[in-house]
Amino acid sequence: MIDDHITRRQAVKVVGTASAAYFTAPILGSAIQATPASAASSCARATPELTEGPYWVNTMLRRSNIRANSNGKNRQAGVPLNLYINVLDASNGCKPFDGLAVDIWHANAHGLYSDESSQQADGGTSGGDTSSDNWLRGYQITGKDKGLHHKPVPGQVSFATIWPGWYTSRAIHIHVRVRKLHSNGATIAGYTTQIFFSDAATDHVLQNAAPYNTRSPQHDPTTDENDTVLTKADFATNIVGPAGSIRKGYTAHFNIAITNAEASAKGSLSRPNTGGGPPSTA
Repeated sequence: MIDDHITRRQAVKVVGTASAAYFTAPILGSAIQATPASAASSCARATPELTEGPYWVNTMLRRSNIRANSNGKNRQAGVPLNLYINVLDASNGCKPFDGLAVDIWHANAHGLYSDESSQQADGGTSGGDTSSDNWLRGYQITGKDKGLHHKPVPGQVSFATIWPGWYTSRAIHIHVRVRKLHSNGATIAGYTTQIFFSDAATDHVLQNAAPYNTRSPQHDPTTDENDTVLTKADFATNIVGPAGSIRKGYTAHFNIAITNAEASAKGSLSRPNTGGGPPSTA
């Protein structure tokens, strides 16, 4: 496992947003309602690039259903989550940006990442060797892969996954990487951020659904307010409002706006972190 050292960025060069505002509505029963926002208004709002963390693995798994290993085995238990990510061209009137690879990766319900030989989630799970697994990892191409739809959607990718679990020092999150790929599969450019959920929505899932509620504590020990990467300035752009219920599963939408120049730039994938915490967190 590589622990990337990423310094804090002084200026935001790429803009992106969540398509739902910070979740503030009360939870009624097992249902959570999202607060939608238009793509055009979202595109005008800047969001920081956030650290890739030490658990990035270039698995090159082009798939929309990431709940199990690529061989279909070891399906991860948890509340279903359908995630829709829209990539917008901020240099072209916020039009859908096609032809970009969008990777996601995140922890399972027990706070562990796949394809790692050693990690410690604490709170009842430790010493996790998942080096033979690749669940909860994958990528899709915007405007080319149909994802969860019956045909491709301009500028969009979508994934069938599960609600992530917590691990020490980080609020629950999903890593997202947008990158332009060469015809030979090599990465030309890359932009990385993270998706978060409100503390209320997260605690509702952790306290009322298995296997999350078999862990102790039955809430996320690191809140959005205390996360080592997310800052309060990022709440409006990086926290999404999911819709759905534990019984039926949840749906979440996230918008990212980047410029054509950024998408075509050549350089390192290790972009600086604009979060407020230590640079080597996951």
